[in-house]
Amino acid sequence: MPTKNIRLRIILLLSLFICLGLSTRIIFLSLKNIDEYDILETNNYNVKRGDILDRNGLLLAVSDELESVYANTFEIKSIENISFKLSKILNIPQQEIKYKLKQKKNFIWIKRQINPKQAALIKKLKLKGIGLKKEYKRFYPNKELASHVVGFCNIDSRGQEGIEKGMDVFLTPDLSNIKYENEENDIKGSDVILTIDANIQAFSDIILKESVLKENADSGSLIMADGRSGEILCMSNYPNYNPNDYKEYKQSIFRNYAIFNQFEPGSVFKIFSLASLLDKDLIDETDFYYCDGKYVKDNVTVKCTGIHGSVNYNGILKYSCNDGMLQASSLINPVDFYYYLKSFGFGMRTTIKLPGEQSGILRDIDKWTDRSMMSIPLGQEVSVNSLQIIRAATTFVNDGIMLEPYIVKAVFENNKIKYSKSRKEVRRVIKKGISEKVLSAMSKSTDTGGTASTLYLESLNFAAKSGTAQIYDPDLNMYLDNYFTSSLLVIFPLNNPRYIIYIVFHKPRGNIKWGGVIGSKTINNFLSHLTGYIDLNMQYDYVINEKNLGVNKKYQYIKVLPVNMPDLSGLSACDVIDIFSKVDVEIRVFGTGRVYKQLPEAGNPVNKNDEIKIYLKNY
Repeated sequence: MPTKNIRLRIILLLSLFICLGLSTRIIFLSLKNIDEYDILETNNYNVKRGDILDRNGLLLAVSDELESVYANTFEIKSIENISFKLSKILNIPQQEIKYKLKQKKNFIWIKRQINPKQAALIKKLKLKGIGLKKEYKRFYPNKELASHVVGFCNIDSRGQEGIEKGMDVFLTPDLSNIKYENEENDIKGSDVILTIDANIQAFSDIILKESVLKENADSGSLIMADGRSGEILCMSNYPNYNPNDYKEYKQSIFRNYAIFNQFEPGSVFKIFSLASLLDKDLIDETDFYYCDGKYVKDNVTVKCTGIHGSVNYNGILKYSCNDGMLQASSLINPVDFYYYLKSFGFGMRTTIKLPGEQSGILRDIDKWTDRSMMSIPLGQEVSVNSLQIIRAATTFVNDGIMLEPYIVKAVFENNKIKYSKSRKEVRRVIKKGISEKVLSAMSKSTDTGGTASTLYLESLNFAAKSGTAQIYDPDLNMYLDNYFTSSLLVIFPLNNPRYIIYIVFHKPRGNIKWGGVIGSKTINNFLSHLTGYIDLNMQYDYVINEKNLGVNKKYQYIKVLPVNMPDLSGLSACDVIDIFSKVDVEIRVFGTGRVYKQLPEAGNPVNKNDEIKIYLKNY
């Protein structure tokens, strides 16, 4: 046999043995308890996760120091005695502890994150071979508040849902460049500030829960956004959960319905159909369509909600007229209509820092059928999530320019800004002037006889569009008569649009299922609670109106430097970041709550690249 072949065989055999050895080791490690590798000797650092705060500095998630019990079984003399004593203190069956103590290991967890009373009793016993290690447990002081937004961590303080998962890379400290020393230190991750306002969120959570239960719906979602900036002010879902006790809930409860649920929006979608027609100059107010209660084409009949007679586009939205909408939509080329819907963002996820968002469904134009143009303009044969509707609606607040919605305002590490977000324009969707026409048409639905005529708050005018969409059953290949997705989109104030609210009920089973009716009742209740908290007719960029603080200050963006430093007292870190977001300065934040001290002081000059320090406390 040639020498070359012998060498080749030897090399192949050696490679095979190495691969088998590595594979065996990998399988061995995968079957062992990961706790065995959390050895104390690796380092003396205690990893503390960063905090999550609302826009006003209220803590939504925080890590609290607890102790965990471990054993070095080689040092244990009496398994029976120690297991008995620990069992009484830790409320664990003695047999379970004995099983662990019989294993020959330098380190094994007995129980993690015990309460202070249990820790004190164990310390007092001074059991040889039993030790306590400081760890941090995640706590959510506001319990169910914004639970689907905040999310939760597992016992190892790794994010599993919500912001805890979406921002895990920031909240968890980076240990790659740490030089371990003998002394024990805490290493803290970055703090994350959200755009959420905890007070608005609390009103929303409570009122949505009441409405979902009253309407006997499977679930509900409510989002409120600042349409001028893209900031999400609240994102509520019901059913919700208490993240402190996440193990008590089914996995399905953790889904953020506002971004996870995909549904046919129904007549809410008509505003985007109308905007496309207006932007293409295919219709105007002088064009009228006769509604006889049904639209017929190619032997296919689409029923209307009534017989509306002669209607222009204002009447189409006021009465949510299917017949008129389809007559008008027949004027647009399907390819053009498809690209308008793509431009509005349908079929595409947002860039929100939350896991689990679904993209919705907008089929490629080559997959549309002859019936598509009798379905899609009415919000059928297309699916969305609630946040996509919010994003698309920002187009009407910004005179044709769509903004990207966001929920993370800033990330702080060692009091310095590591990441911040502000208004981001996605694209111009429709030309100037079209939004005003759409909003005016939407406002007609709040008039007498309109689909949202019960939407009312004194001295405030709304643009609104309701949706009551039958739910399609793919197994039966038909729309169900008794199950609906009911929704209402509201933009206000009409004369100076800024805020967007979108509420959705999935499968309401009450006597009335119309989105305009049940949505109006809920939004009326919600906004009535906000009137004493924020100025809903606001003309300025920033308004804080909290009776307990006695603050009512108005600010605009600082756009050029140098400038005299404004008085920031009483503001949140989120507000200060916003005010200076358009200029080059470095902001350092100390504490949580609201500003009580600032450097430079009010009236002093601020120049490019200056450092601004703000000191916060809870009033």
